[in-house]
Amino acid sequence: MSPRLSGKTRLFLAGNFLSMLGTGLVLPWMIIYLHEVRGIPLPVVGAMLAAAAATGLVAALVCGALMDWVGARLVLGMILLGQGVDAVALAWAHNTLTALPAVLFYGATWAPMFGGISTMLNGLTPEPALKPRVFAVNFAVQNLAIGIGAAVAGFVVRNDHPGTFQVLFLANGLSCLLFAVLLLALPNLRRTRVVNETRVGYRYVLSHRGLRLMILASLLLAFTGPGSFDAGLPAFASLAAHISDHAIALSFTIDAAVIVAIQLFVLRLVRRHRRSSALAAIGLIWAVSWALLGFAEVVDGPGWRTVILFAFVSLFAVGETIVAPTRNPLINSLADDRIRGRANSISGFSQSIALIVSPAVVTGLLAVHLGAVWIALLCLGCLGAVVIAARLRVTLTAEQDFAIQPPVAESAAGST
Repeated sequence: MSPRLSGKTRLFLAGNFLSMLGTGLVLPWMIIYLHEVRGIPLPVVGAMLAAAAATGLVAALVCGALMDWVGARLVLGMILLGQGVDAVALAWAHNTLTALPAVLFYGATWAPMFGGISTMLNGLTPEPALKPRVFAVNFAVQNLAIGIGAAVAGFVVRNDHPGTFQVLFLANGLSCLLFAVLLLALPNLRRTRVVNETRVGYRYVLSHRGLRLMILASLLLAFTGPGSFDAGLPAFASLAAHISDHAIALSFTIDAAVIVAIQLFVLRLVRRHRRSSALAAIGLIWAVSWALLGFAEVVDGPGWRTVILFAFVSLFAVGETIVAPTRNPLINSLADDRIRGRANSISGFSQSIALIVSPAVVTGLLAVHLGAVWIALLCLGCLGAVVIAARLRVTLTAEQDFAIQPPVAESAAGST
């Protein structure tokens, strides 16, 4: 029987659940809120989100260094407080002038969040054998929360009643503040520094071949995964495939339900195979799923389009369950304590930046009726992740490539 997660880890997971519940209330509706409710032109919305991505890059790099210096809990707490303030600003953004600073701050607080979460989870789980499990459980918890939030929001929002969106943004802000309060009960994870130790920075992170490949893989998986699913999917399904808002909201719930149902089963499968093979499987599964979604734009009948949407999210969710026990544990096994915050920040930034940039890409392409091009780019990105996985297979040692102790034959043959 696998050992239980510690009480501190479970408390952190509970706080993250509350925060992601609020995220689910607003994440699928960001473009719809800014464009259809506040009347901001679609290209302007895309430009604002692209600018937010640039702001987020600076914030992620600064927060990564701060986590290695002052500790992950303190930095993550500041990020959550910033998200609470930004939720209020977005609720009262009525036009481009008032929305721009709120969207920029949105990028600055979203981009470093996932790096902070990964660093905290790694520090709260010192046992190597438990790391894949805790990341998998956290992923299931996050998606369950987002799915519930999206389902609730689907029954609340009304495009002709801006107040319904304001309530959701304020509820999201409250959920972030609750998570920040729960963090006070957890230790501030800081490593003990050695006297006269060599100072390292982001150049040291990028000089590590394995980390470079994983960062690139994280970027591709972020853009072809959550970034396009959480932000781009609602826009494509609504504007290109003309699927109802309620069906779109339900698709998020289906995605979360599949993840929760099969996550632990997939975890057991992943632990028996190479992590590089798992990364390749993610790319192949997502390439097929995005190609399937592309048919929703060309088939006749709203019923068939909805069926395709639900089939897409079910298959896509299978790939998502492989990501959590593979990507983050591998990054943390490659990074030592001196650079763990920076490595997680770069990887986490790729996830956050995808959530911000993907809407800009999809809105720009949909504005000129090129939804099929967006689908094709996603499929190519998925195949790129497969290529990187093949490179990792010959770069990682057997101990790094397996989630648990590798077989004797594989361990002896592991490459460096």
